[in-house]
Amino acid sequence: MIEFPFSLFAESEQFPIHIQYGYHEADDCYLHMHRDFSELVVVLGGRAQHIVGEESYPIAMGDVFVIDPYTAHRFTEAVHLKICNLMFRPEEVFAGLYDMKRLAGFQALFILEPHYSHNYHFCSQLRLAASDFTSAQQRIEEMMAVYTDKPSGWQDQIAALFHLLCLQLSRCYQETSIEKGNAFVKLAGAVAYLENHCCSEISTETLADIAGYSDRQFLRLFQSVFETTPHRYMTTLRMKKAQQLLRSSGISIGEIAWKCGYDDQNYFCRVFRKHTGMTPSAYRKLSGAADRIGT
Repeated sequence: MIEFPFSLFAESEQFPIHIQYGYHEADDCYLHMHRDFSELVVVLGGRAQHIVGEESYPIAMGDVFVIDPYTAHRFTEAVHLKICNLMFRPEEVFAGLYDMKRLAGFQALFILEPHYSHNYHFCSQLRLAASDFTSAQQRIEEMMAVYTDKPSGWQDQIAALFHLLCLQLSRCYQETSIEKGNAFVKLAGAVAYLENHCCSEISTETLADIAGYSDRQFLRLFQSVFETTPHRYMTTLRMKKAQQLLRSSGISIGEIAWKCGYDDQNYFCRVFRKHTGMTPSAYRKLSGAADRIGT
């Protein structure tokens, strides 16, 4: 088994995105896995069998899928297969997103599908329509040109184009899945609902109902994918919002607590300290927000 690190491809480990084309014929692709990065694959031409673990399924132009770290895969029986490999470190690339994570299509394509591919040899469900494929192909070509020429500000431009591509693919996944009555996207829809309403009180029963599962099934699936409970996941989202407000605004700690779903400021402070290791006031001071806002 070949294990590839991100550093093998990237020109700089400081920049968390690498883009390249791949060309395959017959069985020239060895079974391999990625050590510390994910890979967004867009099939630009040709066809092949995609081997994930011990399962095999056909891929052709317009297919899109995401491979997570430590998922063994390869291509076989390739006929003029051309793909775009977009390698990225998701914890860095997706850290600054405002609301893309709130899309069911994003949760399905970038979170749930890779998990199911890794654990259950799940076959990707996104094949782009002709117009969407043309648009995605043009964006990829633009990214490749910027990545090759490296004009001033190229890293920010690549990141912006990558986010736009991910947004387009997330929307396509969501729209096509809903049209087909795909039950799989319902689980992603529940997670997206949680992202959208994390500062409200949300029960497991509500999320399970959105996903179309029993409470017990939903809880088991959620913990399998995210390795935590919905309640703890919601707390993490609330704390991220609190950190953002502490860094960027001058509103009081009490108002931040309320905006993040906590009626009791003291309880909010305890949760924040448990999550970050410091009080909200200390976090604000450390982030430099206190100097900017004069508090």
